[in-house]
Amino acid sequence: MRDFVEYLRAYRAYVSANLGWSKALTVALAWLAAMFAPLAAKMLVELPNWVAITWMIGWALLGYIFAPYGMWKHHRTQTASLSKAGSSKSSRQ
Repeated sequence: MRDFVEYLRAYRAYVSANLGWSKALTVALAWLAAMFAPLAAKMLVELPNWVAITWMIGWALLGYIFAPYGMWKHHRTQTASLSKAGSSKSSRQ
């Protein structure tokens, strides 16, 4: 549970520093709307169930794959800056 809390803190720091909360919320709502787009389309057009199910599973998988990218980028930048600071301190000693 402590790792999850740490993840949420890092996510909050990433969003605050890079995106802003309004942009993050807009992206999250757009992703959610696209996730359920087949249900809305089914009300207007006759779609086979497999099309809607395939779309929703594919969209969820894309979200699962690309969601950690921003966190990874933030962590990589943070690690690089820490290693630079550590190497400059060790070279001075």
